[in-house]
Amino acid sequence: MTIFFISIFFLVYIYFLFPLSIYMCGLVKKDNVKANFSNTDRTIVIVVPAHNEEAVISKKIENHLALDYDTSNYKILVISDTSSDKTVEITKQYMDKHPGRVELFEVSDGLGKTNAINKALVGIECDILVFSDANVYLKSDALLQIAKCYEDKDVGGVAGQLIYTNNDVEGAAQSNGLYWKYEEMIKKSESLSGSMMGADGSIFSIRRSLLRELPVHVLDDFCSSMGVVNQGYKLKFDDSITAYEKGAETTAEEFPRKVRISNRSYNSYKHLRAECLNKLSLFNLWKLYSHKVLRWYSLFFMISALVSNFYLAIFESGYFFTSILILHVIFYVMAILSWLNKFPKIPVVSKLAVIAEYFTMANIAAGIGILQSISGKKTVTWKKADSTR
Repeated sequence: MTIFFISIFFLVYIYFLFPLSIYMCGLVKKDNVKANFSNTDRTIVIVVPAHNEEAVISKKIENHLALDYDTSNYKILVISDTSSDKTVEITKQYMDKHPGRVELFEVSDGLGKTNAINKALVGIECDILVFSDANVYLKSDALLQIAKCYEDKDVGGVAGQLIYTNNDVEGAAQSNGLYWKYEEMIKKSESLSGSMMGADGSIFSIRRSLLRELPVHVLDDFCSSMGVVNQGYKLKFDDSITAYEKGAETTAEEFPRKVRISNRSYNSYKHLRAECLNKLSLFNLWKLYSHKVLRWYSLFFMISALVSNFYLAIFESGYFFTSILILHVIFYVMAILSWLNKFPKIPVVSKLAVIAEYFTMANIAAGIGILQSISGKKTVTWKKADSTR
């Protein structure tokens, strides 16, 4: 019985109590960025890691060339990581059309994104680095909003709001969009309470002076953004900075992506753990472990809750644990049927099934990724989801 209630408590805490608690902390503290204007004198390099991105690289560069910022103070650096398609050829065409505004750095050793960034940024001088994935497009005023945040001298890193352009599509894309809104609510609340715990590579910026070289097997965005906090600066979320991306449309594509991210996230945590324990305040440690670390273990809480629920339903008198078990089984049956595209199209109920599917899928993937990390596996390269391009 103790195992059952502890498991249920942690799941409720991770997904409901912590988000509510940090939301209240944000409301009370209201630690907004202390800046009201943009300074376009700050030099910016937009870093675009790319591996076989011929389908989107032209649109990506065009989007960034049209941003509302002093053109003499920002440039686009495309990092081609072992590309075998026309990514390099297309980028070179833009280099010829826009000399000094578009640059290319080629890496051919096949050691992944973090390795490519490490090599490409050696000797790069600027005030702010903006990282943005190849299939992500920025709102025209994104750089102005980013530069504004750095008028606050305590700010070392800033992330923006990501909007999925296809979150009206049923299935993984819709669930991912809902999950991302939930996740950004937590990040915004963390930011209002001081600093958020980690940023996403879709749209993330950092003071150039704070960027550190990283091991090739870790997530560059998570480690670099947490490095900001560990170096004594604030990591902020600003929803006036807007980016757009197409989400994966099938669970078959999203599942391996989640496994890969979880593996690299946990490897990143192991890389940063000693520094975080030494550098972070107790408040920030609470946020980090509640938001990130405990959530990675959700699958193990889910399994222990289900197994102990079966035991209690059989051996405990009364209907309480039997009723909970029935709800347990219904939840997972809905998730499995939705995963197999066998759930009937019933208004509202089918959307609940999709949420159950995504929750189950994401946590199974996280569990696998963590077990891989614990066993010593280090994911360095991966295959992107084609439907996101």
